[in-house]
Amino acid sequence: MTIAALGALLNEIDRQGGPEAARQGRLHLDDTEPRMHSAPAPATATVPGEDLPVGALLKWADDHDDPDVQDQAARTRADLAGLRRRYATDHDLARITSETEQLEQRLAELRARQHELAPPPRTERKAPAYRAAEVRTWARENNLECATQGRVPKPIVEAWRAAHAPAGTP
Repeated sequence: MTIAALGALLNEIDRQGGPEAARQGRLHLDDTEPRMHSAPAPATATVPGEDLPVGALLKWADDHDDPDVQDQAARTRADLAGLRRRYATDHDLARITSETEQLEQRLAELRARQHELAPPPRTERKAPAYRAAEVRTWARENNLECATQGRVPKPIVEAWRAAHAPAGTP
């Protein structure tokens, strides 16, 4: 029996009430349903029940006088329900895996585009090794022209450093 045929059988069982309906013999499965096949019999011999539809075989087992045969039918229904759940789970997992791969690929594309469009990161400027207010005050006291705001001109800073350098340093 192929997976597709088993899936179709399980869908039909669910449509008619699920495993509980099967246990109670309420399923009406026609001859167009998938059939359970055993190992191929020799061409000259035919095995009774070999081409019997699954639903009819289960109904026969439910109506059988032997409790072992009835139990076997119930276990078969439970196994079919378990296979259906596993089939659905595997199908969902395959779908999720495929969707995850697609989303990861799309996310990688978006990140690459974002990297292309984003401005370069700003580099942090080092704080000057002097206090601007102190240098400006020194410049005014020494009659040097220095703006009261903004960057202190480099020649003023160099003159201030030279004036405040310890004796004997260049």
